[in-house]
Amino acid sequence: MLRRAARVEPVRLALRALSTGVPCQARRAPPRRGTLRHREIELRRDIAELERQLQVSERREQIVQATQNLPPLDDETLEAMYRELLQSPESDTPSLPPPPPSSSTVLRALAQRWGITSSLPAPTANEVAAQQSAEERQALRDQLVQRLVEADGLDADLRPDEWAALAMQSARDGDAPHVKTVLALALQQGSACLPLFRQVMDVYARAGDVDTVLELSAVLDTQGVQPDAGIQHVVTKAYTQTNQLWKAAQYLAHWEQSKPAPLSSYTLVMEHLLKHPVRELQPLAWSLFYHMRFAAHPVPDAALYAMMIRACAAGVPQPTPLGTRRSGTVMADAERALDLFREMTVHHAIRPNKEVYDSLILTCARRKEHYRDAIQLLRQLMDLSSDPTSPMAPDAYTYNAVLQGSARQGDLATARWILADLVHTSMARGAVHGPNEETMTNLFWTYAVYQAPVRRSDVARAADSPDTEEATAHEEASDVVEAEARTFTQTMPQTASDVMGEAQALMARILADQGQTDAVEHPLASVALTPRMLNAYLSVLAHHLRPPQRLEALIHATESPEGVFKQAGVEPNAHTWAMLLNACTMHKDRAHANEVAERVWAQWRALETQADSKVDAKTVSKMWALMIRQHAKSFRVAEGLALLEEFLHTYPAATKMSQTSLPTLPPAPNRLDWAPLPPPPDLLAALAAQPRTNVSADKYAPLAFARPQLRFRDLELLHHRCVTLQQVAGLNLITRVDRAYRAA
Repeated sequence: MLRRAARVEPVRLALRALSTGVPCQARRAPPRRGTLRHREIELRRDIAELERQLQVSERREQIVQATQNLPPLDDETLEAMYRELLQSPESDTPSLPPPPPSSSTVLRALAQRWGITSSLPAPTANEVAAQQSAEERQALRDQLVQRLVEADGLDADLRPDEWAALAMQSARDGDAPHVKTVLALALQQGSACLPLFRQVMDVYARAGDVDTVLELSAVLDTQGVQPDAGIQHVVTKAYTQTNQLWKAAQYLAHWEQSKPAPLSSYTLVMEHLLKHPVRELQPLAWSLFYHMRFAAHPVPDAALYAMMIRACAAGVPQPTPLGTRRSGTVMADAERALDLFREMTVHHAIRPNKEVYDSLILTCARRKEHYRDAIQLLRQLMDLSSDPTSPMAPDAYTYNAVLQGSARQGDLATARWILADLVHTSMARGAVHGPNEETMTNLFWTYAVYQAPVRRSDVARAADSPDTEEATAHEEASDVVEAEARTFTQTMPQTASDVMGEAQALMARILADQGQTDAVEHPLASVALTPRMLNAYLSVLAHHLRPPQRLEALIHATESPEGVFKQAGVEPNAHTWAMLLNACTMHKDRAHANEVAERVWAQWRALETQADSKVDAKTVSKMWALMIRQHAKSFRVAEGLALLEEFLHTYPAATKMSQTSLPTLPPAPNRLDWAPLPPPPDLLAALAAQPRTNVSADKYAPLAFARPQLRFRDLELLHHRCVTLQQVAGLNLITRVDRAYRAA
């Protein structure tokens, strides 16, 4: 009984508190009635209640007076107000001003104002369209500069745009004497010359002439003119344009003690680091990002956050020593990207733009466990943009990012919805806003990964009944690759035949829409025909066709005049031959598979030996491994061992000297202190050792050049065949090859 009373008593106290609106712990015994104190308390309570009622009545009267002339709110008005609250605010960026007049136009007007145009030919219509010739520009500048020298700069009534036109045209034409003369005269104006110097230095920086940029910067220092943020950014740009990222980092560190360079300069260096062809140097962007927040700019802007989130999508790792890093599968760092997004929006209250959303969606879509986060972010982006023309509205880039996750998950429902929305946008706003080649490539990969809910085994068990003979015949006939397109319906495909039918319908529509201009009738006209998209289409056939039909379907698609490659006018690439060779290794008819494999191998070798083929090392290794496996599958052990010998001779394993050359680079001069998380010294030394080249050049000096290689997993079947046939020499060769490439 005591326990029951103990359980019931708290419930009674809670009910009493709810009924009175006062917590049970706060309820006290009221004072005894009849005393003066009790009357005073009641009087004050009544006065406070009357004052509260008076305030409420006054507020109600004010609300009635303010809203008596307003029309009643209907559902449409409420819906419009809700949309206005949800839509993104208007951009603060003003409309683009009209383009400024060209330098030639400004200088001709100046010459006419000074009365020195009598000796110059009048401009013709062709000159206006194609600008003046170099000789005419030189002659005009000679007269203008001579007049400036005579006026000694100070007495010349030149506007800022005329100073800029004269100096920038001289810089573009490579007229160094005129540039020096004009800038020397402009220096007499003191700080007003900084915009002119910045514009001229920017011309040289874009051209990669870092020496001239540094010379002009030294002129400003000599005259005692402190460079502003624009000058600092131009000098940084000159370094980055010539692949001198180490010197750019030194320049930024020099100004951190007094006047840090602008945030855009740090962003520019980090962008070049992330895009550097030497992948071992890309993690330095994270070190510079942390150091910038520690020493110069604690809070990045939305553009920099978007760029670093894209680095997470690209799988750029954190800095580690060169010797300890292992080349593995590149994986998007979705956790770090979500942390950056949370820090940006919650801690710093920075409103994310569409670029931030696109980068974060791409990062989450590239990780299977975060695919639902990508879908949720897409919904948030759609809620922020009710108007399809809004700057925050999802476009093809956004949808392509989601489709990468759909292809990994096999989420065909989302992929079909995205395609339908893009087709609707293309029909409403033009083919430019519709699906492109990347869209269809990811869509075909989604069809390939998609698992149909009805399996062939289930259909076969249902077909055992005598009443389903006709349905069985129809099912077998539908498995054959048909040339005609099928209908694209709203229902999800239930069988592998339905999946292939939809893929064939889409490919037929893409081929039919080529060269058309009417986006309403031909919404897929903007889809370019590339080997990547056609290979994705072949993957649908390879994944959903039965093994006996797979090889024939791929041969028909690549070699037949009615195949997709011939109809599209596209040549197969290395990935196409890899798919064919992989199908040969799994085909039961070994004689036919060997014949097709020899034909494919001859075409591959012709492609491999081309100087401009640009086949990556991973594809080369895969092709050789597949052909060796093809020989081993057919018990052609001698041919497989001979091919292995040829591979070892063609692509020898790297020596230890080439590997140890990385950490023995010369130490970086004037080592920087990139606190709070400095990168490994060998990374900084490697950055300092980079040659001075134009960033637009195709050739760089990579530190770790990727070479084709074969491991034991690629030669396992050949090893089993050698064990079965007691081929001791072959076993020794396989062991030697595996050890050589493993040591490299």
